Amino acid sequence: MILSSFTLVGGVACVSTRRLEVLHKQVPLAGLAKRMDGLKVGVMSDFHAGASATRENIFHAISIMKAEKPEVIMLLGDFMDADFLRTRKNIGERAYVFDALQGLNAPLGIYAVLGNHDHYIDQGFVKKELSRIPAVVLDNQSVSLDNGLVVAGVDDLLIGRPNPQKALKNLCQNSTVMLLSHNPNVNLHLEGEARVGLVISGHTHGGQIRIPLLNWAPWVPGSGRYKGPSGLIRETKHRWTFITKGIGTRLAPVRVACPPDVAILYLTRAKPDV
Repeated sequence: MILSSFTLVGGVACVSTRRLEVLHKQVPLAGLAKRMDGLKVGVMSDFHAGASATRENIFHAISIMKAEKPEVIMLLGDFMDADFLRTRKNIGERAYVFDALQGLNAPLGIYAVLGNHDHYIDQGFVKKELSRIPAVVLDNQSVSLDNGLVVAGVDDLLIGRPNPQKALKNLCQNSTVMLLSHNPNVNLHLEGEARVGLVISGHTHGGQIRIPLLNWAPWVPGSGRYKGPSGLIRETKHRWTFITKGIGTRLAPVRVACPPDVAILYLTRAKPDV
């Protein structure tokens, strides 16, 4: 009986790591220009190529994103897994993730931020590889898309040098900002910042192992604040946070009640009372 139980749990965990979810969420943003209503935003994170994600899983996820044809794509870091094997040889073997990402295309651009594993490996190497996609790495910077909509990005909170204030510097007060941060705890640094209507993050992996029915994770990588559900979260009256569960896993290729995902966000104009 005990052996059967472990076999069942192991089977569920294995299936959960392979069963990729494609999430579609509407995000109402105050001040969004009429022309940008319905903008299709693709979100991918935490590939962890190498130890905890297979080449097959990564290529499959990217093929799904290509088929969705988003107008802008956000890549949220941890492209390669840095645990245990950080030699130049192993880094080279895991760099196939960047070759796979070169198949992506979006008319309004591809934007990226770095995660903690990107720093552990070699941030210069990761930035160089991202430029080949090509993706714009937002290292405490911002880019105006159109009609007052801005995408900004910050460096990793754990090991980088994040500076949200620098990323938002010189933006108009009526700007509508999507802020990319590998770690959703960036919200702790945005008190009183009304321009950021949406934070887009990864890093937590959704906890990887969630308690069914309770939808709660006993352990969430690097974030005690977000042990509740991932996905779209109402952060404040004026701000949403979207947390993707990512594609790879941390430490072991195990997920329970927490499958990997790629996401499509549809920006919509918020009603006055939202």
